[in-house]
Amino acid sequence: MPKSYVMSLISGQYEDMADDIIDLPIADGLKEALLNSGFTRNQILTFTSTELASILEIDQYVANLIRNAAKE
Repeated sequence: MPKSYVMSLISGQYEDMADDIIDLPIADGLKEALLNSGFTRNQILTFTSTELASILEIDQYVANLIRNAAKE
C-alpha cells in the first residue's frame, strides 16, 4: 500500500501513528485493519495475541505475527 495513499486517508494528527504501522513488516491488509482500529505499535504490545485476535476478528496465529512484528 503506497504511503501517500494511506496518508490521504487519515488526518495530520495521525501521521505518526500511520508511519509506525506502515513500517511494520506485515501484509498491507493487516496494516489497514490496524489503522482503521486506531492502533499504534505500542498499543499492539499492550494486548495479548488472544485479545488482539478478538478485537481485529483474526486468527490468533495472525495476531501473534502482528505482535512479533511490532516488537522488532
